[in-house]
Amino acid sequence: AEFDRAPGGQSPWRAARVGASAMAEEKSHIHYGGLEEALSKPAGVSNENIRMPTGGDVSDQAVEDMLRARQQHEDAVKAFEQKAAQRQMAVPTSDAQVKAKLREFGEPACIFGEGPYERRDRLRTIMAGRSSETQHAKRQEATGDEDLFYTEGLEELLEARVKIAEWSIPRANQRLLKERRQRAEEDPLEYEERVDRFCTFLQRSMVAEVSQVGDERPLTQGKFSPDAQLYCTSSWSGFIKLWKVPSCEPTLTIRGHEDRCHSIAWHPSCRGAPPFEGKTVRLASASADSRVNLWCLTESQPLAVLEGHEDRVNRVVFHPMGEHVVTTSHDMSWRLWDVETSSELLLQEGHSRPTYGVSMHPDGSLCATSDLGGVVRVWDLRSGKSIMPLAAHGKQVMSVDFHPRGNMLATAADDHSVRIWDMRKRRCLHNLLAHNKLISEVSFEKGEGRLMLTSSFDGTVKIWNTTDWRTVKVLIGHEGRVMGADHIPSSISGHHYIGSVAFDRTLKFWSTQGKAEPPVDATSFM
Repeated sequence: AEFDRAPGGQSPWRAARVGASAMAEEKSHIHYGGLEEALSKPAGVSNENIRMPTGGDVSDQAVEDMLRARQQHEDAVKAFEQKAAQRQMAVPTSDAQVKAKLREFGEPACIFGEGPYERRDRLRTIMAGRSSETQHAKRQEATGDEDLFYTEGLEELLEARVKIAEWSIPRANQRLLKERRQRAEEDPLEYEERVDRFCTFLQRSMVAEVSQVGDERPLTQGKFSPDAQLYCTSSWSGFIKLWKVPSCEPTLTIRGHEDRCHSIAWHPSCRGAPPFEGKTVRLASASADSRVNLWCLTESQPLAVLEGHEDRVNRVVFHPMGEHVVTTSHDMSWRLWDVETSSELLLQEGHSRPTYGVSMHPDGSLCATSDLGGVVRVWDLRSGKSIMPLAAHGKQVMSVDFHPRGNMLATAADDHSVRIWDMRKRRCLHNLLAHNKLISEVSFEKGEGRLMLTSSFDGTVKIWNTTDWRTVKVLIGHEGRVMGADHIPSSISGHHYIGSVAFDRTLKFWSTQGKAEPPVDATSFM
């Protein structure tokens, strides 16, 4: 086949080359556009077809991813907690009981195609869901500040707050200086070895020295006096009795209340033994008749009566300064009272359940209260704020106590556990499964705080080492529920004493001396 010829007898390819060379001769240079256009338009990319993401779009996408990941994490945690709750849930095994429980929850007792196993599993899921909602509501109550409000207080309350601040700040400074000095002078390992030697001595020699029937009705609480000369007990009969230490001989009996007496507290400056002189407040008692009595212990009638609570008063404690009293009650409030004027300075709300346990910080600046809903709150008495809500216990918290060094708080609950909280880090350090039943009281040793004491409804009292939180000694002797236990403030002849009261109407003194012969020198173990 022949190729077509261009005019003049030339081939098409040659004619194209000649045309291109002619155009190049006509144009001396080729223009590709301005610099601004090249910078604003990336090479090889057409803005009309591809949309380039801006910085705002990238940040929005990152925020959305982060929120999505957080939501997925929360869902996973919620599902894990729900499964854990389901495993621990006590679900009836009888099919009739399962159906009755479903009817109580307002759920259908039977679904088409459902057998007894599936029905019980459905009940477990429903119960776990409701319990998780309760836990969520508890966390919201503990951490939420949506309902934060202030009420105008009395002028006397302002004066009390100022006085407490002026008294507590120097004590806090002295406590910190003492702690720094101890750390510089004594190696932590040497301190732990010294505490271990003392705990070993307790383990070998602590026995029940004295047992005494304290009243016709169950005893509710027992406390040593500040100078360790007396031991005071309260009971359901309303009687308050004083016992000599260490002989456990009765020395004074007072008809304290017409109703059950739940708690007693010694004034920090109380010294000596009966007969006392002068009309000064030495003891406070709280009762189910919603009253708190202040006693001088020289008369059979109270020196003053604090009235204001609308329900039974559960616990009473003196402020370390000695001029104020704090009480907790079933009316879901705790109150601050002036000892001198016998007047109410503060009615503090904040708990959604009846308040029970109460403890004062050694410096006098903080107050910890617990309720029967499992929530513990730490209050700043100088400002009136709830500075640390602690919601970790699954059941009612019966007792709280500050460590003498002020850096730890122990809480004991009906879930059979004791939690140790770090006041500086604001978190739980240890969760101790201490007993098999409700723990009625927890208390640290006065002074150094080497030991922690727990009493329980399982009939035992346990001593714990505060350096490694191991059980040092289990004191077994009561035939009923142990209602309370207390450390002696100072040793007697170098020996450590513990007092306990129980539902079996007895009080017991446990000591490292006991009836041992010959006497053991305990000072070498201190």
